[in-house]
Amino acid sequence: MNGKSSEKKGNMTNNRLKIKNKKNSETKVNIRTAVFCELCHYAENDTFINISLDSTIKKLNLSGHDRDFFTALVYGVTERQITLDYFLSNLSSIPLEKLDLTVLTALRIGAYQILFMDRIPDSAACNESVKLIKKRTASAAPFVNAVLRSLIRKKDTILLPDKTKIPEKYLSVRYSVPENLIVMWEKMYGKETTEKILSGIDTPPALTLRVNTLKATRDELLYYLTENNIDAVPSPESKFGIRLLRSVPVSSLDCLKKGLCIVQDDASSLSVEVLEPRPEDTVIDVCSAPGGKSLSAAMLMENKGKILSFDLYENKLKLINDSSERLGINIIKTECSDSSEYKEELQETADRIICDVPCSGLGVIAKKPDIRCRAFERVRDNYESGLTALQYKILCSAARYLKRNGRLVYSTCTLNKHENEDIVNRFVSEHSEFKIVSVRTFFPDGTLDTHFRTDGFFYALITRT
Repeated sequence: MNGKSSEKKGNMTNNRLKIKNKKNSETKVNIRTAVFCELCHYAENDTFINISLDSTIKKLNLSGHDRDFFTALVYGVTERQITLDYFLSNLSSIPLEKLDLTVLTALRIGAYQILFMDRIPDSAACNESVKLIKKRTASAAPFVNAVLRSLIRKKDTILLPDKTKIPEKYLSVRYSVPENLIVMWEKMYGKETTEKILSGIDTPPALTLRVNTLKATRDELLYYLTENNIDAVPSPESKFGIRLLRSVPVSSLDCLKKGLCIVQDDASSLSVEVLEPRPEDTVIDVCSAPGGKSLSAAMLMENKGKILSFDLYENKLKLINDSSERLGINIIKTECSDSSEYKEELQETADRIICDVPCSGLGVIAKKPDIRCRAFERVRDNYESGLTALQYKILCSAARYLKRNGRLVYSTCTLNKHENEDIVNRFVSEHSEFKIVSVRTFFPDGTLDTHFRTDGFFYALITRT
């Protein structure tokens, strides 16, 4: 269990929520206490839930069922916060924004179990949330009990917002995505595409592996996985990709430890393939961490040539160096560097440039549930703090490193034309020696463009004449 939505879970039709299809069983109350503390900490601090969660799992030494339950509940409550708050607001005599954070957190934990976890008895979900709040604010226990008991009785009668009259509100509650983000996507991609995007992010795409062609072929890796009872199929577009057909903990994949492959989404892999790095090329990856694109380029180059991988954070570069050693790659040189600052010594030295810039991350909502509840605010704040200006500056600096007739890929893992098309169109309009060869947007729904599911992703292939 990973706390992610399944095809059946949370399926809402006719303005009504069909609930409870997640499989889980009752667990010890101390795990719920850990969940409670984790969610309160997340709400009080501007942290990334995945980083905080991993740290807590290690600190508490959680494993097996306890780890799975902890992860499912933390991710689930975070992912479904908008939906949970909608149901709770219909039952609470006090506006949710006026509730103490601890009270609201206890309500959300209970509501998520009642609405989305099949094997948790409703009464147990309610009672455990009451126990949680009793330890902190005993006077609030009757209120929490009353709201959750009411939810148990009325959960099947609470209607979603009217889709015909207030469609954006309906979609927001249905998919637990901020309404303002939905409005932005509708303006950029249209209403039909937006709803397909929302449907696509409701379930994360399958884990995809990129075979390390320095050590194995794709067929050999497929055989290895089959022999280890892991169901997998070739990716439909990337000739180096393999899709796992069922959820498998990454830590359990020996093929990763042996350097036979890396974890890489098809869209990300394809952005490097279209670049066509060749043996003996010089490649510069200006925002390289955690290193997947540098590693893929090295494989395509047959570990011949030179790759300069820059990143702002030294600790992230260590990930690239460790991965290179495991994969048998020795042509990558890492350097801690601010890629928005131009390096004169690198002017026109690169045959290929990878320019995967920092972005708002709206394409990976399915994998990072905290983006759902903070998405639009982060986009707005990023604009105010100059995110698009930074992206453009990095692209302009990186492009100066490109040789004549060289290739550059500009990419993001976001669905936002201001960070994607607008950036590259402005760049070529202001730099006449560059032209756009191809542009592609990957939507997280297989019916759009790609016909297979990936992260939301954008790339533009640019050449210098």
